[in-house]
Amino acid sequence: MNVYNFILEASSFEKGLGNIKRWCENKSDNVKLRIYIPTYTLRELDFQRYKFKSFMARESLKFIEYIEDRNSSPKYHSDSLEIIIELPDFLDLVLWREVLEIAGEEHEEKLNKLPRRLKNLLKSCVHLCHLHVSDDYKWILISEDNQVKELARICKIPIISIVDADSALARDMNKKSFKMSENFNKQIIKNGVAEETKQGKKIVKTNFDNTVYASRGNGVLWAP
Repeated sequence: MNVYNFILEASSFEKGLGNIKRWCENKSDNVKLRIYIPTYTLRELDFQRYKFKSFMARESLKFIEYIEDRNSSPKYHSDSLEIIIELPDFLDLVLWREVLEIAGEEHEEKLNKLPRRLKNLLKSCVHLCHLHVSDDYKWILISEDNQVKELARICKIPIISIVDADSALARDMNKKSFKMSENFNKQIIKNGVAEETKQGKKIVKTNFDNTVYASRGNGVLWAP
């Protein structure tokens, strides 16, 4: 079983709520997913909801509340999904100087000028990624925010986009479908003629008489 530990920053919900919802419906035996939601994320979404009347922020907060309640219920408990909501008091246990030590002296002035909310996000991530490390808990931050990406780089926090995370999860959650698709693509290339366009793009030309159809699951075709 592959284990994924994701820290979700607010922009990952704003840009990828649909993806996150799909992850949380995972019932695959191939994947164990842990989702950590920092205090920063909750407060940022709350700010977006009230200040800018953000529909995505409102829906994200509703979903977080729903999935937390559902997953804590014995009836719907799933071993393949764990939701961890950070307690606000937790941030008091992480010292800011620990973040500065990870980043290095050359970044100290820049980090000290950050607003408190971003400092809190870094404290959460540094604790999980550097101070609370184990083989089972290797955390990765997911963000679409350029400033957060830069700060993550400075503090040596592993970070990926929502698209990259979705691609990795989709491959493991649907291994059979992924393998069938991969085999189909290999067969197309084998039976076709590879060429390159003037723009440098690679294309494969095939003979119509040798058309290969993608594999389909079992079922009965619908008829009117």
